[in-house]
Amino acid sequence: MVFFWRLLLVVVAAFLAWRIASYGIAEHYLEQAEDAGTPAIDRALSWNPRHPDALYRKGRSIREKDPAGSSNLFEQSFAEKPTSSFPLLALADIAQEADEQDRATALIEESVKLMRANPPVRIAAGGYWARKGNLETAMTHWSEALVAGADASETLFPILLELAKEPRTIGLFRSVAASPPTWWERFFRQATMRIPDLETVRTLYAFRRASGAPPLSPKERELYVRRLQKDGKTTEAYLVWVNGLDETGRSQLGILNNGGFEIEPTNSGFDWHIHSDDHTTATTAATAGTEGKKALHLIFKRREKQFWHLHQPLFLDPGTYRVKGMARTDSLDSKGGLKWVVRCMRPEILVLGESERFLGSSEWRDFSFEAAVPPECSAQEIRLVSAGKRQFEHKMTGGVWFDAISMRKIPGEQTPVVPSVSNSPPPGKVGSPLVDGAFDVHEVTGSREFSFEQSLNDSLRKSDD
Repeated sequence: MVFFWRLLLVVVAAFLAWRIASYGIAEHYLEQAEDAGTPAIDRALSWNPRHPDALYRKGRSIREKDPAGSSNLFEQSFAEKPTSSFPLLALADIAQEADEQDRATALIEESVKLMRANPPVRIAAGGYWARKGNLETAMTHWSEALVAGADASETLFPILLELAKEPRTIGLFRSVAASPPTWWERFFRQATMRIPDLETVRTLYAFRRASGAPPLSPKERELYVRRLQKDGKTTEAYLVWVNGLDETGRSQLGILNNGGFEIEPTNSGFDWHIHSDDHTTATTAATAGTEGKKALHLIFKRREKQFWHLHQPLFLDPGTYRVKGMARTDSLDSKGGLKWVVRCMRPEILVLGESERFLGSSEWRDFSFEAAVPPECSAQEIRLVSAGKRQFEHKMTGGVWFDAISMRKIPGEQTPVVPSVSNSPPPGKVGSPLVDGAFDVHEVTGSREFSFEQSLNDSLRKSDD
């Protein structure tokens, strides 16, 4: 009797080992199925005829040629693995094509129950309801897919953007924006960047500001302001930005915002935009001699390329302005040095005024210069750049501090007029062209950095002559 039970255990163990091995071999062939196609699936089934994933893939491979055969395979796959929704989704697709709508709907609902948090299942369910014309239910499933997995945005965001572009379907986003899910901010970013019609972006923004909706996030407001600036809506952009400031931010408002660097720059709206890199560190810190508690501190470490990474968009009326500030240089070793430049950004880019150059070593000292804004200029900026005519003049090591930067309109000054290009004054004078065509600094990254630096370098070289 003991021998019999030992023999039985050996047989069972051998059977289980074979099943495990055959399942593993089937998995091996399934991994090759994407490249090898049907032959690999068939080899997997030869080792394990009941492998649920192999049955499902086999059903997909014969779906067009043999719908009935594929249905049988999908049913077998589900029988072997009743926790998977994918065979049910495939059967729902077949049922819908056969106009078996009740069966298709039941299969879709069952697939969602089984794998409620699976993004592909939710995407497929949304697609089913969209084909039936029920976009509200489709949006519910797609929203759940995006909540469950960020990767779903690659499939769904292009669809959602198309829905937002259509006046007949943009209303679908009203309820979504009223209680924004986790994916909303990422979608709104795409909308501000990719939807050509500003009115569509305005509508999405208005849905978020509707009564009862949660407050706008700082990022949403920043994205909207950026889009308004890009479209030349400077006044609207400024008002949206100002309305988003807290009490501390409003305390630093002026013609030039936060000129004393008393609060940390936000890199958004009409505040300072500062971009550090491996060769430049920009911070606000306390030091002796400042008017307030902090000042801007820039440290350069063997910088080779032109510096243009500090600027603030401006909202100025036509007229002449005096820019004042304090500067202190700490062994700033550079042939060209640094200078502040005020530029018109629309309708064309023009130098409106520029400061002296800063280099070497010095104690705190005052600086000032004038900038003339013509009536045609609807958007401006002030930017700190490295000066010089040649590439070697942009090499820079050392530090510099800036504090108490302000702008004041000079009363009684005659409003300047932009000269035509053919009658433009010598380079470096007020109103001289800076570059051909505008650029969006928010889009200057990576491989585009060099082309931007070159165009900026060429234009500033003219003003240095």
